[in-house]
Amino acid sequence: MLSKQAALNAEEFKISLQSGTVITVDVKTPSLKWTRVSDSGESREETLKIADLNRIILSDSPVGKKVEIIRQLITDLADRSFQKREAAEEQLSDAETAGQFTEMLQSNLDHPDFEVRYRIKRILARLEEQDSTKRENQFDRIFLKNGTVAEGDLGDLNLELSYRGQPLTLKREQIAMISPPSNKPVAANRGKKVDVEIFHQPLNVFYRVDQTRIDFEKSPSGEELRRPADVSQTFVPVGLKLGTEQKGYIGISGYGFKFGPEKRASGNSICVYETVGTYSKRFKGIMEMRFCMPNQPSVAAGVMEFGMQMARVNHSRDFIVEAYNADNQLLASVESSDEPCVFSGIKSTQPIAKIRILSNPYLFRIDRAIDEDYAVDSVCFSPPVPIDSLTRENQPTVTLENGDLVKSDRIRLTGNNAILINPAGQQNYKIEFDEIRSINFSHSFEKDPKSRTWTAMTSDGSILSFLPGNPMTSTLFPKIQLSPDKLNGMWLTKNPSRFPMKSDFEKGENVIVFPTCRIIPEAISFSKLGFSWPEDSVKVVQDLTIEGDEKDQDDPTPDMDRVIYETASPENSPTIWLQPPRSPQGQQGRIILADGQQLVINGELKIQLAEIQEDKITISIGGEMATIPLEQVQVIEFPDRP
Repeated sequence: MLSKQAALNAEEFKISLQSGTVITVDVKTPSLKWTRVSDSGESREETLKIADLNRIILSDSPVGKKVEIIRQLITDLADRSFQKREAAEEQLSDAETAGQFTEMLQSNLDHPDFEVRYRIKRILARLEEQDSTKRENQFDRIFLKNGTVAEGDLGDLNLELSYRGQPLTLKREQIAMISPPSNKPVAANRGKKVDVEIFHQPLNVFYRVDQTRIDFEKSPSGEELRRPADVSQTFVPVGLKLGTEQKGYIGISGYGFKFGPEKRASGNSICVYETVGTYSKRFKGIMEMRFCMPNQPSVAAGVMEFGMQMARVNHSRDFIVEAYNADNQLLASVESSDEPCVFSGIKSTQPIAKIRILSNPYLFRIDRAIDEDYAVDSVCFSPPVPIDSLTRENQPTVTLENGDLVKSDRIRLTGNNAILINPAGQQNYKIEFDEIRSINFSHSFEKDPKSRTWTAMTSDGSILSFLPGNPMTSTLFPKIQLSPDKLNGMWLTKNPSRFPMKSDFEKGENVIVFPTCRIIPEAISFSKLGFSWPEDSVKVVQDLTIEGDEKDQDDPTPDMDRVIYETASPENSPTIWLQPPRSPQGQQGRIILADGQQLVINGELKIQLAEIQEDKITISIGGEMATIPLEQVQVIEFPDRP
């Protein structure tokens, strides 16, 4: 334990570990040794007081030794031995060795030795040809409370800390960033109606000064980006992570963007680089964008507004941009028009946690071949807000009420009120449930492809699997039966839920959402066999600007006015909404099962978390109890405390 005096003098910081864990600690170490490094490689040692620091971002390894190596290699360029001069030039021409030290090389362009000047010019030309933007910055960066920012080297850093009242030592290789303590995460707009809008023009909603705009010309630190740099993690400092579901990466391209008949935008865009064997493909495939808190890739975030430009689309509807919330529910799909450069925008009252860009999978209904090439540019989004991302993680994760995010090899329940975790891979810490916001057990569950169940959302935000009929019967609680008038919405379990648009319920009391349109009927009729709606119901199709071939306006929506439960398939089954969808109230907790069911605690269904044991949980609805093995539980989110 810390002495009382040490505790009084300790500085509180957030420590982001390389593992993704973020913990609040008291730093006992009063000062740090810092080597300030200039552009020319000159260095001097300084002492920094912990109390003066605002933030530290560490490179992957100490840079001081690397600077000495580069300095020696530059000296070797003037050595008497030809072989030594050649070897030094070869090493300095390797971007992995010298790519981040071009300033040191440039400072020697006026070297008194002609051969050194000549060789350095050749080295810089070779480095220019190579892609040096894939590597992380090799310098440590410090941000002082007085606004000063500097690059240099913290060396073999060791920090003496106190975590939860116990001593903890962290080595440099474990630490990614040191930052000020943050406020408790706020679940944005919990308990409100979920309103979503889509846009095909930026209008005055996007590219505002309060939004982040990325044109892919430079990294957030100002470095010029060159093709085919992998930029998957480049924009983490501003809260954006890029990826693809396929083998490959998101890289810089030079795909031309044309914003009008006379205006073509030059410069960079991004595309999917997919490598299969020795054959490399570009501009095809699925692109994913996820949001995080700036400089904290492991801390999930969402945005309320997202927009981007995409080129080039030959036909309308060829591509879709999908927006998902933190629970991996599909908020909206925006179809492309056939303009040379297409804008897609989404605005939502529920944070957007993920964006997917892909070829429209529903065009097979009109048997149309499409050009799968596309590139993306001019991405913009509103400031990221912290969210509790309850999608499955790659390892167990615990989120605390103070905002700490703890990833652990194993979470062990110690009864009905606490867990044991090892956040830094060292000693275990016991944490009481009243300090925990959520536990993500990282359990997965394969859905039965032959399942005929439907999923329903109730008025309190619970999501339950039901055997279809009238009434519908819960698969988890067989005594629970709900008639359709008690539901907010329902969809085939094999499908994602699809949300209506903001204005849909202004046109009618019911909304049926197909992938490519929404139908607004006066009424929906339910029976034991299925449900139907009037043939003359209002049909809302995305208003696209169409140029050229009239065939582009072919409607891929199934021509139907009923769904039969027994024959329903993912291709012809919509989501129906009988009331506007709502997110759970802020004070309520949730239990999310690995199969996707979501049980809202203390909601209108009166679901209670009766007991937590080391290998199972017990849930009750009224007098009916259900025991669920822990391996079938993905997330426990505790109700807000007073």
